[in-house]
Amino acid sequence: MILTMVIIYLAIMILIGYFYRKKAGSGEEGFLVANRSIPAWLGGGALASTYTSTSGFLGILGLMFAAGIAPALWGNIGLLLGFIIAMVFVAPQIRKSKIVTFPQFFEQRFNKKVRAVAAVVTVITMFVYMIAQIQGGAFAIQYVLGINYELAVAVIGLVFIAYVALGGSYASIATSFWQNLMMILAMVAVALIVILSQDWSQIVTGSVSNNPIAINIWGGPGPLFSLSFGLLLSLGVICSPHVVMRYSAAIDEKTAVKTTSSAITYLSVFYLATVFVGLYLVANFPEVSNPDMGFFLVVEELFPKVVIGLFVATVIAAAMSTTDAQLLTAASAITTDLYPILFKKDLPKDKAVKATRWIVIIIGLLTILVTLRPPELIFLVMALAQSLIIGAFLCPLLLGLWWKKTTSQGAFIGMIGGFMASALLSPAMGLVNLPSPFLSGPAGALVSLLLTVFISLSQQKTESRGLIEEDRKIN
Repeated sequence: MILTMVIIYLAIMILIGYFYRKKAGSGEEGFLVANRSIPAWLGGGALASTYTSTSGFLGILGLMFAAGIAPALWGNIGLLLGFIIAMVFVAPQIRKSKIVTFPQFFEQRFNKKVRAVAAVVTVITMFVYMIAQIQGGAFAIQYVLGINYELAVAVIGLVFIAYVALGGSYASIATSFWQNLMMILAMVAVALIVILSQDWSQIVTGSVSNNPIAINIWGGPGPLFSLSFGLLLSLGVICSPHVVMRYSAAIDEKTAVKTTSSAITYLSVFYLATVFVGLYLVANFPEVSNPDMGFFLVVEELFPKVVIGLFVATVIAAAMSTTDAQLLTAASAITTDLYPILFKKDLPKDKAVKATRWIVIIIGLLTILVTLRPPELIFLVMALAQSLIIGAFLCPLLLGLWWKKTTSQGAFIGMIGGFMASALLSPAMGLVNLPSPFLSGPAGALVSLLLTVFISLSQQKTESRGLIEEDRKIN
């Protein structure tokens, strides 16, 4: 029965892609930004799903098991704060710019050189992010169905490649909306059963007994760990390419703002429910071999098998809801941004969509190949991708939107410097032991800020001196 539910879900996702194939094939705007026709209720659900992925659906419970509710609490606060900032300072401006890819903004505001760097960073970070999402979904299928991990990776990968290649942004947004509803309903349903199944005072007492830091507001590793995690999520929301591009699909600027507020509502409900489920996990399962799979331990104890099938499909939805947007963002960065820069000409309009579809397939297959390894802790892979995005894009994006003195050279050096700093400081590199594994992104953003501002102001002074010298010669 569980396998049947999973097969039905996967088939529906492919059918959605097939349904939108003609609309997506209408041109570049149709394939990449759904002809800017997405209403707030639909776009908000799709936007929210980018952060209720496997890292949020499974990884957050694993993190709560190890460090208590503090990371979830501060992560949720940071996430919602980031969306509020994006709603005011990013969403309407991005929609107004009428870009069809994220790197395109940087040429519109600066020059082609900055756009090229943005495109390369986008491809790299989206690729790393997709690995984390597919790992989580495949690990979930392997754990529940007992199938081979490599087969699970292939199934998830091939299905999301199919519906994105067929339906483009239309399919990505439509499937992400329904995946978001599935995830919210699943987590809320489990939370309600958890609350009703056991006296809540026993859950709290049991969680503290099994893990003394379970309800500590700062968590076991200390305040810096939890606060830096919240900061990482907050900054990542503001500048992640696959998130920013959801705004371009909105009908207009007002709709882009409403889309973000709708996402905030969805996420508030989802992450509140995760706190209850996380505490129940800690209280009733003192020893867990893989904390990332804690959600299934709770579900298997409280629900019949026919319902468990729906929950497995929901976890697959969590993996796909973010991955499809990231795949589309990475593919468009190659065909729409890098190709014109490298070959000095745009792809012909009648070939652009076809080329993007082929790039979607190629990147998707490469992601599957790289992910065919034993999965690591989901959140660490996600944190690396998020840190690289923050280091490279946060400051050039915000300064480009709101500081007129930002120069192209400043944005160029700031983007490269921030990316390199985040990479070198990340725990994955093992070169520097930061007080928290979530600080490399904010540290990279600080480096980017200093470089962008310093170089921009230096150029302003140089240009001013040049104008003064010219005036003196004339006079």
